[in-house]
Amino acid sequence: MRNFIRDLTPAGRLGLLGAAVFLLASAVALVGINYYWHGTSARTERVVEIPSRAGTAQIARRLHTAGIVRNARIFQYFVILTGRARKLQAGEYAFSSRPGMLAVAQKLVAGKVLKHVVTIPEGFTARQIAKKIEQEGLVPAEDFMAMVNDPALAKLGKVPADNLEGFLFPDTYQFVKGLSARRIVRRMVDRFWEKQQPGWLEAGKKQGLNFLQLVTLASIIEREVLVPEERARVASVFYNRLRSNKRLESCATVLYSQGRNSGSLTWDDLHTRSPYNTYRHRGLPPGPICNPGLSALRAAAYPAQTDYLFFVVCPDGRHIFSKDFEAHKRAKWAQQQARRFKPRPSASPTP
Repeated sequence: MRNFIRDLTPAGRLGLLGAAVFLLASAVALVGINYYWHGTSARTERVVEIPSRAGTAQIARRLHTAGIVRNARIFQYFVILTGRARKLQAGEYAFSSRPGMLAVAQKLVAGKVLKHVVTIPEGFTARQIAKKIEQEGLVPAEDFMAMVNDPALAKLGKVPADNLEGFLFPDTYQFVKGLSARRIVRRMVDRFWEKQQPGWLEAGKKQGLNFLQLVTLASIIEREVLVPEERARVASVFYNRLRSNKRLESCATVLYSQGRNSGSLTWDDLHTRSPYNTYRHRGLPPGPICNPGLSALRAAAYPAQTDYLFFVVCPDGRHIFSKDFEAHKRAKWAQQQARRFKPRPSASPTP
């Protein structure tokens, strides 16, 4: 190396020295800029969305507007000089504080996008799920429902129906912004098939139901029963009524026919003309009325063996089961009296 430098002409030596000085100055400048950038006490989380195909100038401006970087132009030069300009990835990013430019650039290069944790409760209808997804800022509820009601997507997801109600498995998901409604819906359907048990189909057949009917019954159980250990007994009531050619008379199906999730029903409600009104029509409704969880699906597949034909709900959410209508009337009257004469809390404490 010494011989190489010795053999250089004075002009060559000067050029080599200049290049070395330039590289050293650039390195010092980059380190200094990054150090300068780090000097902030911001504590609140800042979120910025980088659109696809955005250039470095647009990315830098968005980061500056979100308060993540101090100067857009300097950040743009920084990623260009460090060779990261073409490696920045689109997506939604969260920063808990204002980091140095190097940390910002590394996060965008690695594509460490923000993940939205979404928990879908058991018994949610597709429309309730759509609203929750929209509230998370992922996709509009209308787009989500369009995918739910797409027969082609149902066929692609191996769902034995024209829509996906009942097959959007209630679970906790992690979604990133930018996913289409189609991909979100497909992930929920895929989760359903991952969780379903191989024996359910055969168990349903033994009860005289196909798989869609099994999921439909599970959805009714999900909406009717609050206490998990009672689901198999409630399932036995519905099976016994089906075999006796009695109407199921499920209030949950009437509410679903009206686009409601809760509330009391009137006499007129019970006579609504809808295929989902099991007070008017015998047998199961055309499809699920919600998206059931594992417990309700298991109860539908493996009901308890009982002679019960009726049940009435108690104030604590449990049920009283009866084998005949007279016993059911007595149980219902008893619960009405219990609610009617339930002591109300005193307005002031008793001395």
